[in-house]
Amino acid sequence: MAMQMKMQMKMSQQLIMTPQLQQAIKLLQLSRAELEELIEQTLIENPVLEEGIDMDTFPNKTEDSQETTETAESPEVVADTDDFETARENEPEKKDQDEIDWQQYIEQVEQFGGYQERRYNVASEDEEGPSIEATAAQTESLADHLVWQLDMLDLSKLEYLAGAHLIGNIDDDGFLVTSIRELLESQRDLYDQIVAKHKSGDLPDLPEIDPDMLDLKFQSGKPTQKKKNKKEEPSDFVEEVNVLEEEPKKTELLSAACSFVENVLVKIQQFNPNGVGARSLQECLLIQLDILGESGNLCSRIVKNDMPLLESKDLKKIARRQKQDIEQVIEAYRLIMSLEPKPGREFIANPSHHYIIPDVYIYQKDHEYKVALNSAGMPRLRISNYYKDLSNTLEDDGSLTKDYILEKVKAGQWLLKSIEQRQKTIYRVTKSILRFQKEFFEKGIHYLRPLVLKDVAEDIDVHESTVSRITTNKYVHTPQGIFELKYFFTSGIDQGRGEAVSSKRIKDMIMQMVQKENLKSPYTDLQIADVLERKSGIKVARRTVAKYREALNILPSNKRKQLF
Repeated sequence: MAMQMKMQMKMSQQLIMTPQLQQAIKLLQLSRAELEELIEQTLIENPVLEEGIDMDTFPNKTEDSQETTETAESPEVVADTDDFETARENEPEKKDQDEIDWQQYIEQVEQFGGYQERRYNVASEDEEGPSIEATAAQTESLADHLVWQLDMLDLSKLEYLAGAHLIGNIDDDGFLVTSIRELLESQRDLYDQIVAKHKSGDLPDLPEIDPDMLDLKFQSGKPTQKKKNKKEEPSDFVEEVNVLEEEPKKTELLSAACSFVENVLVKIQQFNPNGVGARSLQECLLIQLDILGESGNLCSRIVKNDMPLLESKDLKKIARRQKQDIEQVIEAYRLIMSLEPKPGREFIANPSHHYIIPDVYIYQKDHEYKVALNSAGMPRLRISNYYKDLSNTLEDDGSLTKDYILEKVKAGQWLLKSIEQRQKTIYRVTKSILRFQKEFFEKGIHYLRPLVLKDVAEDIDVHESTVSRITTNKYVHTPQGIFELKYFFTSGIDQGRGEAVSSKRIKDMIMQMVQKENLKSPYTDLQIADVLERKSGIKVARRTVAKYREALNILPSNKRKQLF
């Protein structure tokens, strides 16, 4: 069949996302802090925009603004392909500059310039702000504390460099999350310096380390270690060392480098807090026992040889394996249980020290729940009067100056409209959540009903993705506390007859049961399921209880059990 080129006409529909639409979608998912940062940056880049008057000085503005927001009718900010065409139809038609009535355009833009001047804050002027104790955060981190101790040691420059890299790979709980081999692979400069010192004979004689220790690290709460395999090929790092090095003892260099770094790690493991720098829970406990002078004693032998039995609290079997009286094992067990499994715990910032500014309020007034947006602290934008007056003095002759001003005004107008639409969408979504979850705001978490994004989307006639974006990193202040808007969307467990119970309610009930249980005889997952059905009429499977318990970071019953 002969091939030939020809021209033909074809009509098709194609979705085109303009930069303005992309910006509008982006604004939906920004948090309050990110939005403030964007506004500040825009004020720097766009000279047409300026901060407006603070309307806090005007009385009764909150209620007026609230009603304005509640009754305002405007198209939703598009967030999905289904909404794009509608938005494009509503978008003003593009005209040549010669066809634009400049004065009318500026006056229209001014209508959008004051949206940020409206107030949605329900806090009274005399309301006391948060205390310094509530907002002050802990300044010294675990890394800072370890580096300070590293500075106190009499180390060579190379030892200090290795120590700094090790501290940089210690997580907030105090565990080393990289292996010695990985550290040397990622820090080739460190490796090369150690090898150079080794060749020159400047390195001290160090004991060789177990090859299995090269790949030991702490990851995802569990120690991971590469298993030895006779058929296992050498790593790329070892191969690279072997290729570059022509001396007979090629692996000796890697061994010397690993021994050097391991020696520095041993010094760090003697730092405060006790147990820091460990690569497993077992090593963490052994370090603490060594500091307490228990190295080689019964406690250390139990941790070293019987960790699985220790976790399951099978003290009788430990006594048989260690050939010790049960009383001695009990005493050792108590000492081990007094050790810190997460050495960096005291340096982890307290979540209560993070001050959250809500985006919206739900409050009760005249026996009714109302919604009000919070614009406190948000920069208020408007189109500059200076540039409006300047535009009137410029001739409409297509000058570059006027073109530049027109471009910036258009960008500013779209930003103001997009931010206002974002605020209105937050308001409408929150109003919808209030309608669905009214009992929660009145009575608490046990009255939280199952709710999905689709319910709210259909209620306010937007796409689900719009609801998803607008509820991300947005917080609401309610009579029950401060919550992320996503908190109110929860799955449910069908109870039959069309009824469903919120998973958050079940989790809260499980938490309360565990907090009040007899620690010497804690509830099993099956017992929790039976109690839920017997006392609250909630039917839930044992495996579901186990899943919720794990989500709440609650240990199984055999690990919650207290023996004494």
